Amino acid sequence: MKKDAFFEMLWNRMAQQGDFPTLQYSVDNIFKTLQSDLNVGEMAASVLSDFSLSQKVIRLANSAMYRSFGGEVTTVSRAILVLGVEAISHLTLGVQLLDYFHGVAPSRPQAARAMTQALVAGEITRALSNARGINEGEEAVVCTLMHHMSRLLLVFYFPDEWERIQALTESGDMSETDACVEVVGVSLAEIAEAAAIKWRLPGLIANSMSHRPLTAESVIETHADWLGAMAHVSSQAAAAVTRDAAPEEVEALLAEHARMLGLDAADISFAIRQAGTLSASIAQAESTDAEAPTPEGKPADALERLQIGLEEVRREGAGLSIGQMAPLALESVMRALNFQHCFLMVLNPGAKRFDARLGFGNGVREKLDVLTFEEGFVPDIFHFATISPRPLQFEDTHDAEVAQRVPRWYRDAMPEARSVLLAPVKLRNRCVALLCGDWGPTCCAGGLTETELALVDEFAKEIAASFLRSTGQ
Repeated sequence: MKKDAFFEMLWNRMAQQGDFPTLQYSVDNIFKTLQSDLNVGEMAASVLSDFSLSQKVIRLANSAMYRSFGGEVTTVSRAILVLGVEAISHLTLGVQLLDYFHGVAPSRPQAARAMTQALVAGEITRALSNARGINEGEEAVVCTLMHHMSRLLLVFYFPDEWERIQALTESGDMSETDACVEVVGVSLAEIAEAAAIKWRLPGLIANSMSHRPLTAESVIETHADWLGAMAHVSSQAAAAVTRDAAPEEVEALLAEHARMLGLDAADISFAIRQAGTLSASIAQAESTDAEAPTPEGKPADALERLQIGLEEVRREGAGLSIGQMAPLALESVMRALNFQHCFLMVLNPGAKRFDARLGFGNGVREKLDVLTFEEGFVPDIFHFATISPRPLQFEDTHDAEVAQRVPRWYRDAMPEARSVLLAPVKLRNRCVALLCGDWGPTCCAGGLTETELALVDEFAKEIAASFLRSTGQ
């Protein structure tokens, strides 16, 4: 098969499956984030738009790999604060690349093996980079995963050809890459590089797909060379792990290239231990996500969740600006109370209007522009909240008596919202912001207890304090 014909067939098959556009959209969003220097709130909103993804990011941030910053991470916002936007972006891309192919893994043994090898290789790369204190660790993980995309693409879209490739390599007389060229006319590296270009990944990642043959005497001259070499070595180690090679064999394989990659023996031992630990953790997380339904309404342990979230906000918040504090506090309340939508409206003193500046939940980011009302006074639930000394809750906004107090702009934007919580953020007795949350179509019977409302008010006070810090600066 000619190279051009192969790629034309690959892209056509991906388009026909209907899954590729979703992955392309996710990849585009992540790298727009990297290139536009978004703040913590905007990055958190991007990750939180996918519930399953946000759980995995938090779980990974809580893994042994990232515990050096201390304290359990319960929100995406804090994960971004401690790891940085770039690390979270690459971590998110890695999760989504694997998720894209995860559905096919149970159906074919070769797919499951390719998935496992990609996962283990990524964890080895992450562990090696982290042990050495290399800032580009997550970038290296993405490069490693992209090296495996060629195998996954063949397994998924060319299953018969992949079986022929595996048959040619079983005897040991032909390498996997040579067998790939023999069967489909292109190498694994060429497929990975073409996919990186097709998905519009940064040039550095695409360029790292092709690598020179590695020996113990090889010299790394560029960052792209290092990324490619790290991916290649990690992939070799992962292949050994997936065929149940002894730990000593895996360690010897990594040690052969340690000097070239700038690693030492301690780094390698650490990586082998961590790869096993994290792979098991993620595999368990996948099964948990598949089994556990998304809860609805206020959780039974809401009080405990609010207390834990408030402790985290107070522990982290002393030095945070409003741009950092607001997403952390908002997300903490959202997770504690299991809001379906949550947003923060901030007063624009010049325009004398409250405008939504930050929002989490399905579809909220697209609605921020229409979530706005004038300061003044109108007898509706939002204006009542701005003059209230404490948070207000409305158990059923569809009830005839309450419905007439729900402004049209809110009902148009959130037509299904029934139980609504509004918490004023005040400075010198003037409401400067409003924390708003709802449980979607679920009616939160009984609402929040007085103790729970008092804790929500404490979150509002923490946001107010960050306003003062930012004003002072």
